[in-house]
Amino acid sequence: MTSFRPQPYRIADAVLPGETVRWTGIAPRGFRFRALDAVLVPFSLMWFGFALAMEIATWPNFLFGIPFVAVGAYFFVGRFLADMYLRAHTTYALTDVAAYIVREGPLPAVRRYAGNAIDSTTFEPLLGGRGTIRFVSHLEPFATWGSFWGRRNGFSFWQAPTLDAFYEVPNGRDVWAMVVAIRRVR
Repeated sequence: MTSFRPQPYRIADAVLPGETVRWTGIAPRGFRFRALDAVLVPFSLMWFGFALAMEIATWPNFLFGIPFVAVGAYFFVGRFLADMYLRAHTTYALTDVAAYIVREGPLPAVRRYAGNAIDSTTFEPLLGGRGTIRFVSHLEPFATWGSFWGRRNGFSFWQAPTLDAFYEVPNGRDVWAMVVAIRRVR
């Protein structure tokens, strides 16, 4: 079994010319349970169970219920697997002027935070010296429901965001100090 190792050249490809990489890290691996999941798990279990029961009850006409069972399965299990996969392919970098979040794989993306985005960052200390550095304001549970079809590209609450923060980085305060230093340089 092979494990994913971030490729340094991917970060180098993402960083703009003239910037110097000061720190790199990776997104946390494995299963993560977030605050919104306290509501979504019971709801998804109810949805999935109801859709499955309807499929069994209407067996001759089962085609109608397949999409409902598929949505329930994604809500209940699939979104956790998708989140784990996306985080396993996400790398962080901090340069002398910007922060980068690079995701590889079938859904590649590069997000660069500089200027005003760096000014509005927040730090959330966690146990064990870890910390989360957010470049976008942290949304309260259900806040994404209002953007169901809006600017957050459709069903944004189905999957946890992976490109808006350095999640659970080791030595979080040290990395946060580097972000604050970027703000002072400007």
